[in-house]
Amino acid sequence: MRTTALQKCRNFTTSSSSSSPSSPHPILLLLEEEARCTRRRVDLRALHALSLSSGALRHRFAASRLLDALLRQCAAAPAAYTTAVFDSLHQPDAYTWNAFIAAQSRRRSPPAASLQLYFRMRTAVAAPPTGYTFALLAKACAAGPPPAAVAEGKLLHGQMMKCGVELAAVVRNSLMAMYCGMGLLQDARKLFDESPSPDPIPWNTMISAYGKNGELREAWSLFERMPHRNLISWSAMIDGCIRCGEHSQALTLFKNMQVNGGGLLPDAVAVVSALTACTHLGDLHYGRWLHLLALRRRLSPAENPQLAAALGDMYCKCGSLEAALQVFAAVPFPDVVLCNVMISGLALHGRGPAALELFRRMIGAGAPPPDGSTFVAVLRACAHSGLVREGREAFAAMAELGVERHREHYGCLADLLARAGMVEEAEKVVSSMPMEPEAAQWGAVAAGCRSHRSAAVGERVGRRMISLEPKDPGRYVQVANAYAAAGRWEEAAAARAAMEGVGARKEVGRSVVELIPGGGGGGGGGGGGGGGEGGWLSPATATATPSGG
Repeated sequence: MRTTALQKCRNFTTSSSSSSPSSPHPILLLLEEEARCTRRRVDLRALHALSLSSGALRHRFAASRLLDALLRQCAAAPAAYTTAVFDSLHQPDAYTWNAFIAAQSRRRSPPAASLQLYFRMRTAVAAPPTGYTFALLAKACAAGPPPAAVAEGKLLHGQMMKCGVELAAVVRNSLMAMYCGMGLLQDARKLFDESPSPDPIPWNTMISAYGKNGELREAWSLFERMPHRNLISWSAMIDGCIRCGEHSQALTLFKNMQVNGGGLLPDAVAVVSALTACTHLGDLHYGRWLHLLALRRRLSPAENPQLAAALGDMYCKCGSLEAALQVFAAVPFPDVVLCNVMISGLALHGRGPAALELFRRMIGAGAPPPDGSTFVAVLRACAHSGLVREGREAFAAMAELGVERHREHYGCLADLLARAGMVEEAEKVVSSMPMEPEAAQWGAVAAGCRSHRSAAVGERVGRRMISLEPKDPGRYVQVANAYAAAGRWEEAAAARAAMEGVGARKEVGRSVVELIPGGGGGGGGGGGGGGGEGGWLSPATATATPSGG
């Protein structure tokens, strides 16, 4: 069928005498065929070549549709190719310009590239850019790297004012989202206040931005004044509470959403946020209830990777490893995030060999390839289980798999060596890092010096930490503890005196334990039972745990 259609295009002539302006262009018919039947993908590059040779690109609407299809289907094509296609068009209209600007945004091109297209558009098209054009440009600027994106965003806003573009809802919302993405909340709030609207979109944008930037009071103020709240409004407010450390308040909001939200039912996003709050609070009882709620709402972890990862993380960190393993076993094709969660959970519960087994499966064929977070989890698993050789092999495998090493990876390797008593080698790992080490990496070495009473290395490392963070009381305490462990009490006292001399004070630690009546939310057995190190993929079913499917 495709060959027949292409042959028709070859036989087509674009002369005005042989075609009627109202008749459908054969290229359009072929593109409609491609849109209707996704299994029969039209060879768009061949069609483009045919369009060039036949002169069909002079048909403006057909050319626009062809470019749009090329940009959608050939997203991975080189930018130079799609640019050449665009430049070959005869007098592209505003629709075509907008399609090309949108394609630049999807490619994550720098905002300057989209703005250059805009200025070309102004000189090439008689009609001024539309509001949709500016909405696309605002989205491109929001995704750009600061601080250049900030200047380009301001330039864009100024161009809108200069062109006299009416700030319709879609344009205003795009500008607000741009300013919020750049952290310019005052500019976004000014736009919000200039045109009050009952539409939830601008309200949700501002509430989410305030929460992400730690301004929970402002988010609450808008949330309470909202004329119409929807599920996104509640989810944004819950997420803001979590980001600001108000986890109990987040769970209260989640309950109120179902009682006072006008019949709103939580979706996967809301459930994931509530599970995150449970994880921080260590509330296994509420986490189990959320799991049951998700299943009643037909939100299957097997079909929702974010939900599966949130459930696995909650169960691991709340002491029910077997429940986490059930969730993992119920997901037929786990993604890298869920695998990372399980590796970390197994390490947390002292099952280092099982964590390494999962890591080896990830390296094998048909599994999600490991990323930087995977290796952090694996190195920590090796450190907690004393698997020095395996940890070194994992660190070396990063180069073989093309995974970039960051400070955290070097810190984990140093922690592994320091825990094993190899403090001098750990010091060498940190000092030979290709990037400037931070106090966190030296802190891993200092902890090993205290455990293994290595005062000489501890003193050198301690001086480095204090020079990096002179106001952090924890660094002085680490140095003092290293001296004390080696019996050098005068040096330990001097380190604590130095801490007081710079005005640093150590906060007193606190902990809270929630007692659940009736024992319904018990810890689930920690990392204990479940068929040994090799049987973690088929854990014994826990009667109080909902099914992972």
